Amino acid sequence: MLNFKHFLANVTLAAAMVGACGQAAATPLGYHVDIDTATLGTGPAFLDLYFLGLDGATAATATVDHLTGAFDGAPDLTGAVTGGAPDPFVFGNAGGGGDLLQAIQLGGKFSFDVSFMMAPGDTGTTFGWALFDTTHYLGADGDLGDLFLQPDAAPGGQVLVAAPTTRVNRLTAVPEPSTAALMLVALLALSALRARGARRA
Repeated sequence: MLNFKHFLANVTLAAAMVGACGQAAATPLGYHVDIDTATLGTGPAFLDLYFLGLDGATAATATVDHLTGAFDGAPDLTGAVTGGAPDPFVFGNAGGGGDLLQAIQLGGKFSFDVSFMMAPGDTGTTFGWALFDTTHYLGADGDLGDLFLQPDAAPGGQVLVAAPTTRVNRLTAVPEPSTAALMLVALLALSALRARGARRA
């Protein structure tokens, strides 16, 4: 009977871990972006982050933090965006949205995290990022990447990703903290059960 209890506990924990992994894969609303400008030469350029809401867009926010790289001065904020490093920048989509324009020096690496919150509705908002100098886009013919928020989609499909991985650009989905915490608790509980079983054997 004791072995059956251990078996049942292990099966339950394994199911919780699989469920947590599935949730992490299905509902990422946070992303990490890496930009490597080593192949683009040197000199001044601009990194542009924007959050563009269409007319009637469902209320949404994009929070950008851990913005790192070789920056030239403070960013220029336009529209519905507030904050400043080291604190996060918070973009809203009211009134068309907001834009962050940051002067940079090419040749190094840049990165940031972005996460979203959105109310239910049927009209979305776009978050995008691009590099350019005074004459043209860099690293791509337009945006390096776009994340299209689709609040009316089923969980797991609420963010449509259009951000190809290139030598310059890489996007990684980040699971929500609650999902990561659930997985950690399941792993710790499984380890404790195994240790207790080993002591009794």
